Amino acid sequence: MDADKRYYTRYVISLKGRVATEKGSTFPVEIVDISAEGARLKTDSQVNLNKGDIINLVIKWKSSIKTKAEIRWVKNEKFHTEFGIMFTEMDMANREALSSLISEIALASLSDLYTR
Repeated sequence: MDADKRYYTRYVISLKGRVATEKGSTFPVEIVDISAEGARLKTDSQVNLNKGDIINLVIKWKSSIKTKAEIRWVKNEKFHTEFGIMFTEMDMANREALSSLISEIALASLSDLYTR
């Protein structure tokens, strides 16, 4: 079994987002998990993406979080595409918003543990 190469904890979520590719196509996505370094995204239809492609992503949260990312893997299913990304460029304001989002998710999952 391969050791997990991630440095940051991934959190399962369900947030809406929008992707723009360098080739000019845009499409909605669902963010299904997220960490400080990347995310797993899912489309509602099949899209043509390749490992190594650079995308722009907007995560819809309290304020929109904007980042540039590299596609690390792609899995095409019958009716959708799932893919993993690693954040590559993000300014400080967006990085702080992402940190707030992850902190909120982490605190919510902690309180679930303590209320059982």
